[in-house]
Amino acid sequence: MNRWDERYDHERYFYGRAPNAFVADRLPGLPRGRGLFLAEGEGRNAVFAAGLGHDVVAGDSSAVGRRKALQLAGERGVRLTYHLADVLLHRWDREVWDHVVLCFAHLPPADMAGLHGRVATCLRPGGTLVFTSFSKAQFGRKSGGPPDRDWLHDLDTLPGQFPGLEVPHAVEREVDLDEGVGHHGPSMVIEMLGVRPGADV
Repeated sequence: MNRWDERYDHERYFYGRAPNAFVADRLPGLPRGRGLFLAEGEGRNAVFAAGLGHDVVAGDSSAVGRRKALQLAGERGVRLTYHLADVLLHRWDREVWDHVVLCFAHLPPADMAGLHGRVATCLRPGGTLVFTSFSKAQFGRKSGGPPDRDWLHDLDTLPGQFPGLEVPHAVEREVDLDEGVGHHGPSMVIEMLGVRPGADV
């Protein structure tokens, strides 16, 4: 078992069963399409998207997370595809996606910009990135997030890690998270939308 398996190996859902509030606010306004959910863990956002009628593919390295995500999908009466894979190694960017969702996908600093760049290139023209994470201002708070400041995100540099995308919305703000035992309390987050210019004809 990896550390995420150990974190998720419990009857409860570590980050809850409900989608993240920003994801839940933005996904209903997007056209139904193929959605990619990376570092998806126990599946709360992917299952929500499937319930909206999206064709959902999720990926994560946790077998326990995958099992619980598929269990949650079954309980909600929806279907999704869930790849058990390292998101840094799996070649999900060989396909084209209508939407990509990154929700608290905090990666080693050396890998962060590379993964973000791959996300940008695999969106179809008109495709949308829905992104939320902890900002560097979250460092030291007990409400969630990595204990290493270098793994947190900076609003000044983050949009530039998604080359070719227009960014109509990017804010850093304090929110009161209530996402299971994993994210709970006042937190500093970044919420961002990115769009690949153009549209399929």
